[in-house]
Amino acid sequence: MVTCPECNSSNIVKYGKIHNGKQRYRCHDCHRQFVPTATKKYISDEQKSLIDKLLLERLSLAAISRITSISESWIQRYVNNKSIYTSEAMGVEPSKKTD
Repeated sequence: MVTCPECNSSNIVKYGKIHNGKQRYRCHDCHRQFVPTATKKYISDEQKSLIDKLLLERLSLAAISRITSISESWIQRYVNNKSIYTSEAMGVEPSKKTD
């Protein structure tokens, strides 16, 4: 039986499906939506190091995604966060557009 991961209630109803076809549920008590079989995939430091090397080789995000089996959207967020961190660490401010 499915229970809510937030409040452990069993007052659950089916609430559609997610992009890959897995069943989504909604708790009537706390209104949380969830997928009970969802797993959190952790990206190892070795994989991040490989992504860094592939970025230096100027491969596209799609190519890096295919090579590492990590979603393109995750890689894009990783690149954006790395860019922000690097800019702050070097004391560089983004350039302003002039019209």
